[in-house]
Amino acid sequence: MKTKLTFLTIFLIVIFYICWGVPQLINIKTQNLLLSNLLFSIIFTGVIGCFIPIYFKNRFHWNYNKPSSNRIIGYLFLILAIIFSTILSGALFKVIELKYSWIIIIKYILLFFPMSLGIGLFAFLLIPNTLQDWTNNRFKGVLLIISISIFFFFSFYIDSLFQDLELAGSMGFIGLLLGLSYLFLRKFWIVYSGLFIIMLVNTLANNKYDEYKFWIVIISTLVSLTILMFDFIKNRKKRPYFFAHPKIKCKK
Repeated sequence: MKTKLTFLTIFLIVIFYICWGVPQLINIKTQNLLLSNLLFSIIFTGVIGCFIPIYFKNRFHWNYNKPSSNRIIGYLFLILAIIFSTILSGALFKVIELKYSWIIIIKYILLFFPMSLGIGLFAFLLIPNTLQDWTNNRFKGVLLIISISIFFFFSFYIDSLFQDLELAGSMGFIGLLLGLSYLFLRKFWIVYSGLFIIMLVNTLANNKYDEYKFWIVIISTLVSLTILMFDFIKNRKKRPYFFAHPKIKCKK
């Protein structure tokens, strides 16, 4: 079962990479920005990035969070990742200089919420649950961090269609810091929040998506939110009866 899950995860990551790279390639080769944006924002971020990992989460009864091993160290690595990628890189100061309007900032938030969510679900849900037992095995813990770092490296190397090795290296290092944060915190939503901030600030600094269609952004966000909502509702219904009634004890 573990071997099958490992190969399945590798296959899904390959699909993830392909669906990330194809819209970029279409944009460059055909200059069809609308088709590229639709594929990227709906098929990639919604179906591949969000639906698939959440489907496997429910299929194998995974949880978003695990008991933390060391919250202080975990938060330190998370803060370090944010500082390195936004302040030390100069991205935050560039965003301030650009003086974006609120409508553009909202568009970027709506655009990078589902995109960073897809990356986060693969990096901090699918990969950790594929490795298994990493919470009690130091070797697997190290393997988890390396795997997350490599995942980030190739994700952004493919995003640039193998042109920007410097960006890929930087994101690989950020993935390493976020992986270390997750290793100690073991809280998906906290580490994902750090990733979202990092991606949002750096993309605003590059003002790469200013002309992105607002309606595509809204649809992409709604697709991801709908998937999350159904996941929340489904798991809420599955909650054991005695959670709602603490006085009732489960019989041995």
